[in-house]
Amino acid sequence: MSIIETAAQITAIAAVIGAAFSFAVLRPLNASIKALKETIDEMRAEMKEGRDQRQELEVHLAEVDQSVRSAHHRIDALEGMAHR
Repeated sequence: MSIIETAAQITAIAAVIGAAFSFAVLRPLNASIKALKETIDEMRAEMKEGRDQRQELEVHLAEVDQSVRSAHHRIDALEGMAHR
């Protein structure tokens, strides 16, 4: 058996082992990574939506707070007029 034949056999065996490793390990790992990336992207979108909703609620709360203050001033004025 010559060195070239031995090298060819080693190369063929390495190729088979590499293909098996790729099929058994790398493909499922890549699929898992892709699924994880999609999940993270969905979570980011949900977090952004939550931030947007919170910001809208903060604006609404400020408006309601201002309205309540205004109502209290009007009530105080009416009470002042009623006690005269």
